[in-house]
Amino acid sequence: NFMLLIAEHEKIVSMFLQNETVKQKYFSDFRGEIKSLGAWGGDFVLAATNMHPSSVEIYFKDKGFSTILKYNEIVKDRIKRVGDFNK
Repeated sequence: NFMLLIAEHEKIVSMFLQNETVKQKYFSDFRGEIKSLGAWGGDFVLAATNMHPSSVEIYFKDKGFSTILKYNEIVKDRIKRVGDFNK
């Protein structure tokens, strides 16, 4: 469901901006969904896939991207509500 929502959101924003999605432009062969983050320049994206993490890392490194952050590296575990960020 998450990947379907990403694809739908990117489609809506793409139509509004009259610009192709970052997946169409740079990652059309990616097995999953790509969500542009920031100003839609492709410089920072969220990738959602069922691929093995090592395969995802190889895919992006082969495309020339060396900075790859995994979900559990950027999102703190056990956050129950917004006020729990300091715990």
